[in-house]
Amino acid sequence: MRAQQIITAAQSCDILMPEEVAVLGVNNDPIRCELAYPPLSSVVPNAFQSGYNAAEVLAELLAGRKPKNYDQRIEPVGVVTRPSSDVLAINDRNVATALSFIRQRACQGITVEQVMKYAFASRSQLEKKFRHYLGRSPQAEIRRVQVSKIRQLLFETDFPLKKIAELTGFEHAEYMCVLFKRLTGDSPGIYRKKMQSKVAQ
Repeated sequence: MRAQQIITAAQSCDILMPEEVAVLGVNNDPIRCELAYPPLSSVVPNAFQSGYNAAEVLAELLAGRKPKNYDQRIEPVGVVTRPSSDVLAINDRNVATALSFIRQRACQGITVEQVMKYAFASRSQLEKKFRHYLGRSPQAEIRRVQVSKIRQLLFETDFPLKKIAELTGFEHAEYMCVLFKRLTGDSPGIYRKKMQSKVAQ
């Protein structure tokens, strides 16, 4: 809630987000985070482990024993990156414009040609500038944003792979799976299982 208030305050002061201020929330309520504008990046707490530790303390108290440690710090599961913090400070207008377009439209299956037109730059210009500022091509940046969204959907939903492919701009789920494994080292199914087991630990 506090992060959403900061977003609202920044917008009322005409502060660009995330270009001038990046915001990171906590608790990762998917509905609240996605309804914010821009969608809110958030820390994912380990609720399972927190509950387990709290139950241990309660059991000690009920047994008439003083718990060894009331102050316990539980490591979060991770961070889900969304547009409120997913940007680099880049002074080049062509690159900044292209990145903004990619961030907004990558999961709609955009092409590099569409990015070029939006950024008013030739392919060779854009390729050169992207490699200078980011160390990767415009196409690689499109894929990076898509893979980031796939990770988020695998973690936060139980959607089948076909649905995830539709939501991230892939016509065929099989191609999405091949690309995801090539870029992350895990298949979507293995990644989902890893995240589920991490939350349950």
